[in-house]
Amino acid sequence: MNFKLIIPLIFIISCSKKIENAPDKNFYQNWENLEIKTDRQTITVFKLSDSMEYENIIYTKEFYDIPPQYKIKKVQKYKMHVTNAEKDSLAKYIYASVTDPKFINNLATDYVGNVKLKFSKENMNLVCEYKSVGNWTEVSENTRKIYKLIKAKGEISTQ
Repeated sequence: MNFKLIIPLIFIISCSKKIENAPDKNFYQNWENLEIKTDRQTITVFKLSDSMEYENIIYTKEFYDIPPQYKIKKVQKYKMHVTNAEKDSLAKYIYASVTDPKFINNLATDYVGNVKLKFSKENMNLVCEYKSVGNWTEVSENTRKIYKLIKAKGEISTQ
């Protein structure tokens, strides 16, 4: 038997099988905090809390300078109660949005329709940001679900 042929053949066969690290299907469940940020609102969800923190900035009417100047008139802050099931759903929708973003051809004038979705885990942040897309809830099915869940709890801008 010719060992010179067998050894390279074994090496080729053993190296031809590629080992892939498949992502954990339930990775979205291992999060610490989530954030949904529009131009004037920020909603933060902490896994270990039973509420979402909501911040809404109200500006005075703009001055027509170039660039426009905005002055903060009032900042509203409050908490909205959220169940574990709702938090898990938000985590799933935000994780899906940041790991599989939808590229769209919408371009709104006046920079309307901005949203930033953030999924945080330990020393990692996954972020997806849409700018000037008009109604950000129409970007994907996940953004619609995020909006619907938040809207049931309180006010959130679609643009």
